[in-house]
Amino acid sequence: MIEFKDFSFQYEEGKEDSLKHVNLTIPDGTFLLLTGRSGCGKTTMIRSLNGLIPHFYPGTMTGELLQNGVSLVEMPPSEMAGKIGTVFQDPRSQFFMTDTTRELAFGCENMGYSREEIIRRMVKTAQDLELGEYLNRNIFALSSGEKQQIAIGSVYAMTPDVYIFDEPSANLDYEATRRLTKVMKFLKNAGKTVVVVEHRFYYLRELIDQVAWMEQGELVRTFTREEFWNLEEETRIRYGMRTLFPERELRKYQSPSQAEGTHTPVLTVSGLGYAYEKRTPIFSDVSFTAGEGEIIGIIGHNGAGKTTLLSVLTGLLKEKTGEIRFRGNRLSPRKRRKLSYLVMQDADYQLFASSVEEELTLGLTPAEAGGEKVLRTLDELNLKEYRERHPASLSGGQKQRVTIGAALMKNSQMLYFDEPTSGLDYDSMVRVSGLIRVLAEKGGVIFVISHDFEFLARTCTKILKLDRHQRTYHLYRTEEVIDELIDELTEK
Repeated sequence: MIEFKDFSFQYEEGKEDSLKHVNLTIPDGTFLLLTGRSGCGKTTMIRSLNGLIPHFYPGTMTGELLQNGVSLVEMPPSEMAGKIGTVFQDPRSQFFMTDTTRELAFGCENMGYSREEIIRRMVKTAQDLELGEYLNRNIFALSSGEKQQIAIGSVYAMTPDVYIFDEPSANLDYEATRRLTKVMKFLKNAGKTVVVVEHRFYYLRELIDQVAWMEQGELVRTFTREEFWNLEEETRIRYGMRTLFPERELRKYQSPSQAEGTHTPVLTVSGLGYAYEKRTPIFSDVSFTAGEGEIIGIIGHNGAGKTTLLSVLTGLLKEKTGEIRFRGNRLSPRKRRKLSYLVMQDADYQLFASSVEEELTLGLTPAEAGGEKVLRTLDELNLKEYRERHPASLSGGQKQRVTIGAALMKNSQMLYFDEPTSGLDYDSMVRVSGLIRVLAEKGGVIFVISHDFEFLARTCTKILKLDRHQRTYHLYRTEEVIDELIDELTEK
């Protein structure tokens, strides 16, 4: 049993407590969802649980944090490693080896187990978690979902009693998310305690035993599964929570009675194809049109070619076949780069300046970087209070909003977003959706890669699904198309 008893914590460089008098009991074998708006203290909670606080993040704490009566904050990290395991949002941050088999063995080797014991644990891990097909592979060649499976396996091999998952579905497609659900169900049935920090939690709805909702460092309310399932929508939205039933969102936000053809066509893509040297084509014969003010969602399983398609459309890669025309003129990759702005999925790769305000104006002329425009953008993204903060000191959701703010400051005619709501809470997702729609109303063409069904339903006018047929679904066409999308995205 884990117990937070009047537990408070303030980071060494912090001005106030990040956790304030938290009281929470997590019985053994409980599946706990920890949720709340970005910056509410969820990350600090799990850092306290897994020993990063106070050993790697020093600060001032009061109260107690116990596991079966033993203080976790006083437990040395070497002892905690075999008791509490963590799977981080980006599995790459916890990899130490370049091949999957050695990565599964790494934790056990550090625990000092014999060669025979390590082999026994690896075999059991591969069998229990169905990882056989992933053994003896290059980690960097794996998809996001496959990397996460290896990260879970490396923790499982050390046989902890408690598992912590930090935003585990943020970078996963629907198929990988379903596999994650299966693994979590296995851990729950094995009697493990599972703590999941999530904003998108629809895939956990059958597993949840307890929900803890935080706000501004305080644990405000806990729910049983039944209470959480029956939470009124108005209350859920007031709490800033995502929906448990995203499949309902498509019908709510997209009406099949709305007419198509209201957008003036400006972009034409014909027979587009791309393949890396001497390899099977990533995609071929992709054709569609986009009008002024359209927002096109791009979906498909991890590895289907979504990011490669964006790279071709933006001119970062040159197409192998087909052509791209804008307002009737054929565009070379160089011309496409001038017209385009890409917001990447991993915000850290796109942040260069020493403050949020400087980041928004980077590369702009003084006329383009007007103070009023900067303030308006900061206000729209709820970033005003972080104006002078270094981007690297922000949370994942806040960093994501900074990169979107940089896109807003540019007046590009074609904007591309790669998973713009990854790691965002409900309020931030709604805000980003609204901003993208505002950008579209100004006459631009916007593409969005996303696995976020709730966001897609709220935001997009069309869906381009990348598979072996490269079909384009128009959301407003027929009731049957909407049913097909729901079946595709939720496997119902």
